[in-house]
Amino acid sequence: MLYMMLPLDRHFDSGFGAVADSFRDAADALEDSRESTPTLNAHLPVSFLYRHAIELFLKSAIIIFHRKLNIPYGAIPASGEPQIPVGDKWKPMHNVHGLQPLYQHFCSLFEDHAEYLAIHTNTDWSLPTELGQWISEIEATDSSSTFFRYPVTKDKEKDKQKSVIREDDYDALLSRMGQHQKPTKTLLMLDQHDNLVETFSHDDTQAKEIIHTLKQVAEIFSNCHAALAGELTGGA
Repeated sequence: MLYMMLPLDRHFDSGFGAVADSFRDAADALEDSRESTPTLNAHLPVSFLYRHAIELFLKSAIIIFHRKLNIPYGAIPASGEPQIPVGDKWKPMHNVHGLQPLYQHFCSLFEDHAEYLAIHTNTDWSLPTELGQWISEIEATDSSSTFFRYPVTKDKEKDKQKSVIREDDYDALLSRMGQHQKPTKTLLMLDQHDNLVETFSHDDTQAKEIIHTLKQVAEIFSNCHAALAGELTGGA
């Protein structure tokens, strides 16, 4: 791809796709090292990197479509500042961080120009049927690209889900141990009389599920970006 050897500002999509690839590559590297050398709360930067890569891949695809096919952003020409339709208004792309509006516009561009793609490209542009559901799941967790970046956000209840150390119920813990489930890492807090006060356990099940979803979606859009760059921009 020609863009790999050009400065970001010379890329057809202003460098969005290339930067997205760099975030995805960093996430892959960090995830691989996390498996071999466990680090406390490392799932958060891994998740953020994948999530941000997805956002940038979507923005790249949108820019490529508008510039290549000279599609205006509402009242703004295709050569102007990229915009995203949110509700009944067009908003500057740099102000839109939610994946849902980006994905919806991404899909509409593919649908509206399916005939052009069929005639002028050799790529099978079909995407997994589950992709929309995966985007919705990511959006439900992190709709503003803040959940994985900060320890606290505006949603205190949701914030409790981001840690792999969770408040636990002692009786439920004993029940799980009695059922010979997988080993658990647990902290028991006792008072000065050795009475149990609080129980905390390590549970990374949800973190692993989120990373799995983020990783496969990032891979799908990385492949899509490569195809769009090759087919519509000549690798630029």
